[in-house]
Order: sequence, then C-alpha cells, then structure tokens
Amino acid sequence: MCEIRNAACCSFACLFLWAAFSLSANSANAHQQPTGEARYLGNEGVLVVVEDQKILLDAFYSQGFGTYALVPERIVSDMLDGRPPYDNVSAVFVSHVHGDHFSVAPMLGYLRAQPDVLLFCPRQVEAKIAAATDDVQILERIRAIGLAPGETPQSLTAGALDIDVAAVPHAGGERMADVRNLVFRVSLDNKHTLVHLGDAAVDVKAFSRLSRFWQARDVDTAFPPYWFLGDETGLELLRDHVSASRVIGIHVPAAAIGSGDEWRARMEGDLFTDPGESRTLVHEHR
Repeated sequence: MCEIRNAACCSFACLFLWAAFSLSANSANAHQQPTGEARYLGNEGVLVVVEDQKILLDAFYSQGFGTYALVPERIVSDMLDGRPPYDNVSAVFVSHVHGDHFSVAPMLGYLRAQPDVLLFCPRQVEAKIAAATDDVQILERIRAIGLAPGETPQSLTAGALDIDVAAVPHAGGERMADVRNLVFRVSLDNKHTLVHLGDAAVDVKAFSRLSRFWQARDVDTAFPPYWFLGDETGLELLRDHVSASRVIGIHVPAAAIGSGDEWRARMEGDLFTDPGESRTLVHEHR
C-alpha cells in the first residue's frame, strides 16, 4: 500500500518544473525512432514490447485494496495462455511484495503456464513463492535480488536483456521500512531502456546516493508512481536523476478509469489510467 499525495495540491512551481522537464525530454524529437509499445495492465502492471523482446512488470497480483485497478480477467487469461501480444515473454519483474503488485497464486499460475519465463524479484517475493511450492522447475527460474536502500546496485543479463537493479525506500516512511522496493532498469536488446520505480518514495537522499546508477545508462521511458508527477520534489528527482526522455505515471487509483484525459491535464503529464491502453515507445539517439 502507498501513502498518496493529493494531486490537486500541485503548485504552480510544480507545474512549471514539469513543463520544463517535458520540454527538455522532447527537445530531440528529430533523433527519435519508434521501437515498441508499452501496454497498461492495471495499477503498476505494464507489458513492454520492443521488437522480439517482451517483458512484464508487476503484472500478477490479486489485491486492489478498494483503491487500485486489478488486471482485467480477459488480460489475465491472455497472459496465461500466451496469446498475442502476451506471447513469447522472456521475463517478469516484481518490484516488491505488496498484494497490489504481487500475489503468490497468480504468479505461480503464470510460471506454471509459461515454463520458459524468468522471474526477477526481491528475496521477500522469492520467500513467499518458496513457502507455497517446492516445484524445482519454478524455483530455478527465480532470480532473487537481495538489496536494501543504500546498498550497491546490481547488474544482471538474461538473453537480450541488460538489467540494473537498485533499492529505493518504499513510500510511506518508517512503517514501510522493512519492505524491499526494487527499481529495475531494463535495456531490451540495446534498443530501448526503461525504468520501473515500483512504489518508490520521493526521497532526495536515496536518489542522490544512487547518482552513479542513474548516470550509467540513458533511459528512454520511466514508469514512476504517479505521485512523483504531483510533487515538486518528485519532478526534480525525475528530471535531475532519472532523466528519462519520457515519463508515464502508474499506480493511478481506479477512480481515474474513463477519466484519463482529465487526470493527465490535472497532473500536467502522461499517466496510464485504463487497463489495455498503450503508448508507442521511441528510442532517442543521444
């Protein structure tokens, strides 16, 4: 669960920062080329497709806590059966253990249905899966990362995926201190690089400690929780550290479904609001 800031409180300074950030991010449009698609599933769930590479992020969960959208059953069914565009997925990523991002039953169901998919997740997620099954075929496909905020980021590879992982505190302050929230930066075949921030807190010290991590690779698309867009400091962190060419906010309450344009206008930025909607991804030559 997350501590949400009131988007209606966004100040003029916040809107100015976002406008400046968006202008900077789009200043090199002439050097951009379409590379793929991001499709929204619900809450922080996203399918990313870049040519032959496909990954899923925070896609298998069963709790909305009365606030957040669940993945529609038709999409869940398509993912389980591997129907396009959910066919040939190579990896699934889970940012943290909370029930609106990960639940054991749907994750196990998917891993059983798709026996070639790898799972990248915090050790807290791995522990819950291991407590529910002794299926070696599943457990061997888990790539668990044991990182806490302040620890050195890790890098992994899986086929055509280059994966960098860092830990950023979960939003909510001290009551969430034991939750390991991972930031995944994934480069798909060196043709598009994305960052998924999970439920990252707007935490200046945490982002500053990771300055080398942010500078190590250019980011095409960032998926932060939407409260970053409604917060002056959050916008500064996106601009000065994450520095993505494009930002699409996620974790938007289900109340936004059907009112996406209104929410995007209010937040002065792009948001995923309706499960099934998509965006064309572009890669910027820098």
